[in-house]
Amino acid sequence: MKTNQIRKPTKLVALLASAAMLGLVSQNALAAVSLAGSTIGNIATLQYAVGGVNQNSISSSPTGNSVQNATPTTIGAIDANGVVTVGNGASTNFLVDYKVNVLVSGGTVANVTPGQAAGLPATAGAYTTFTVQNLSNNTQDFVLSAADATIGTVTTALALKSTAATDAFDSTGLTMYLDTDNSGTLNAGDTAITSINLPASGLANSTRTVFVASAIPVTATNGQSSVVSLQAQAVWPAVLPTWAPSATANGNTAAVANGVIVATAAGTPNNAGTTVDIVFADTVAGVIDAVRDGKDSAYDTYTIQSASLSVAKAMTLLCDPVNGSTNPKNIPGAYVQYAITITNSGTAAATLSQITDALQTQLTADPLLISGSGAGTNCAPGIGSLSASGFGALRGAGVVTSYAAPGLAGQNVTAGASVAGQNVTIDFTTLAGTAYGAVNATLSTNSYVTVYFNAFVQ
Repeated sequence: MKTNQIRKPTKLVALLASAAMLGLVSQNALAAVSLAGSTIGNIATLQYAVGGVNQNSISSSPTGNSVQNATPTTIGAIDANGVVTVGNGASTNFLVDYKVNVLVSGGTVANVTPGQAAGLPATAGAYTTFTVQNLSNNTQDFVLSAADATIGTVTTALALKSTAATDAFDSTGLTMYLDTDNSGTLNAGDTAITSINLPASGLANSTRTVFVASAIPVTATNGQSSVVSLQAQAVWPAVLPTWAPSATANGNTAAVANGVIVATAAGTPNNAGTTVDIVFADTVAGVIDAVRDGKDSAYDTYTIQSASLSVAKAMTLLCDPVNGSTNPKNIPGAYVQYAITITNSGTAAATLSQITDALQTQLTADPLLISGSGAGTNCAPGIGSLSASGFGALRGAGVVTSYAAPGLAGQNVTAGASVAGQNVTIDFTTLAGTAYGAVNATLSTNSYVTVYFNAFVQ
């Protein structure tokens, strides 16, 4: 993995400074990054006197020049490359070699939910965000690839590279998108891509945002993470630059349109400034690639933020027709109370729908939620009713670990629960009661809801 650092492009600048004693002939301001294949050249001009008389200047040449210029102060004309073209000297030139480098930055965490679809269409879909920066001294094409890490992969938190996470599930259907409108969010106007073209380092748009959209499995659980990678690899464009190597010679491999770029062979001397050498400058390894391979890569993380629900069904024996509510037994004619409790210990709220409970034929639902208190004669239908609907419910904060009969008339339910034959149905979208509160199917984090009903043992 890459160390904790941000790579910065080394700017190659044409330094055509003047020197009073040597009379350097051209003086350009520090320029932007010098493009691969461009020519840098200059001429030094000597001004001198003999016997106190100024002589015509002499301009330099690569092999030495002693021919004086036409006048003592002739410096010469300078072309677009900064090369002196007028004067008796000759410019000393060299070609700028090709520095290939790319930085892929990740480290973002996207909070997602189980079953969430991939990012497009833009309806709260799942996606994560990377940036790809061209650090090369030429407009550069990069082939992009996204992948889900192997389950169990542990990443180390590195600035711009990853977050500390263990890959616990696989996202699927990974699709890459260019942030076409530079909005920073994935939307319907963004373009699905498999490659990207970026201007040379330091120019506008040499850094772009790339989204990776993925589908999240419904089986993922709260707190789990999935690690995804994005890799960029430098390739030749469809139209090769004129200076690209056309043959395998001088340590270079012949360039192929849309083909992978190959660095000049290690140990090859500089080609005398007449051929462009290719140097891979990615001196720090990516999360899934090596150093100096014309690639870079980073990790992002999906983390599940979801409800974590548990459903507990507890039974409390209320009474029997012999013992009443004093040490009752589960004999025919006894009444039992069921408490169904749902707790949410997750990091996101849940929207509850329905609970259905099919009672065995040995049970008959109590339509009035009797209290069953007192003598055995009270353990009968219609005596001590707590709820005209036969149900009670309440909600509260925290996690419940014990479930007892409510015993409170204020917990009665007026709507949202029903019995049809042996089937009990609780509809949380319409459930309402004094202690339960207004109709609200949302179960917040660190909270619970309990529904009660009685059944008669036949």
